[in-house]
Amino acid sequence: MKRTLCACLALLLMLPLAACGEESRQVRGLVTEVKTGEDGALTAFVVRTQGGEPMGVLLTGDTLAVPPRSGSWTSSEMRVEFQEALEPDIQISAACLRPKKTLTTQDGQKIAAYQADTVYITGRLNRGAVALADGTVLDVLEDYFSSTNRTYLLPDGAELLLVRGPSGPEHHYVGGLESFDDLSEPAKEEVLAFYEARGALFDEGAELEKAYSDWKAKGEDFRCHMVEQDVSPSASSEKVMYLATRATLPLDHGDSCTSYSLQLGDAFDRETGEHLELWDLFCCSEAEARRAIIDAALDWSENDELRAEVESAFFPERVIVGNDGLSMDYEPGSMPSQEHGYFFSADLSKLKDLMYDWAVPGPTE
Repeated sequence: MKRTLCACLALLLMLPLAACGEESRQVRGLVTEVKTGEDGALTAFVVRTQGGEPMGVLLTGDTLAVPPRSGSWTSSEMRVEFQEALEPDIQISAACLRPKKTLTTQDGQKIAAYQADTVYITGRLNRGAVALADGTVLDVLEDYFSSTNRTYLLPDGAELLLVRGPSGPEHHYVGGLESFDDLSEPAKEEVLAFYEARGALFDEGAELEKAYSDWKAKGEDFRCHMVEQDVSPSASSEKVMYLATRATLPLDHGDSCTSYSLQLGDAFDRETGEHLELWDLFCCSEAEARRAIIDAALDWSENDELRAEVESAFFPERVIVGNDGLSMDYEPGSMPSQEHGYFFSADLSKLKDLMYDWAVPGPTE
């Protein structure tokens, strides 16, 4: 019997595995040792878990062992593919069955072990892959299920920086909204080319150096930094697909490190993929449209200082078009009176009369 594996295996990792329940144990970690029987077949392996302790994973003929690449194999062929890919520094995720057993390592140590019901190869640790400015060498943990995800680690295993993205709009969906899939084929090509050209909104090398400096300053109190960037739909109209790019970046407060969001809004012609500027959506002048957006966003406030700051830090490329209105995030430091940043939302009902009918977001036929 053939078993076909494809990219959707990534989704399986997010779902409860077959053995999950009161009598199961989830094991994740890096392989440190591989064991085979007299016939050369894989029987067990040892992992260093995320908590740092060694743990044995035992395989039987009933274990579903999934290799990292997709393919169509018999059960025995799949096991061969898995064994060929399994080696030290490979990352695995396994659903194991109780009760606890024991396994003797190559150095004679007896460790806890569990029989695997299902096991996936999820990544690889590349040692000494990156060097920092002071010469410190870092390892990089590569995620097999998402080529844009990686984690930078010190040689002792301490995580410095988790990077997710940048990823494009082709795999992102929002309930109730049309998506990249609803564009014409020519438009899809243009949109993907646009985001590839834009690239990351963050400097990965600089963020890595910041994380390392933070780790040196805080020691045991350090928490791994994270940067993330993706693109998802925000609205659509008869002619336009609206997409939002969101980048999550670390924000150092001295004793603590939080995060903030940098957001960009984009509009594309659904048929051609042409990128449209914010002002292309309005049938009035740029000055009138800008004033109307800020009026709608601040209709509750009579604070002249706040309005002046909003106007000064207003950038049209930062405005995201949604089904209910237009919004913009001001990151910390962009407005003098708003230490932690600012967010506005302008009600669409107060703006749609100034927009072209084909640009007004809402239900499409």
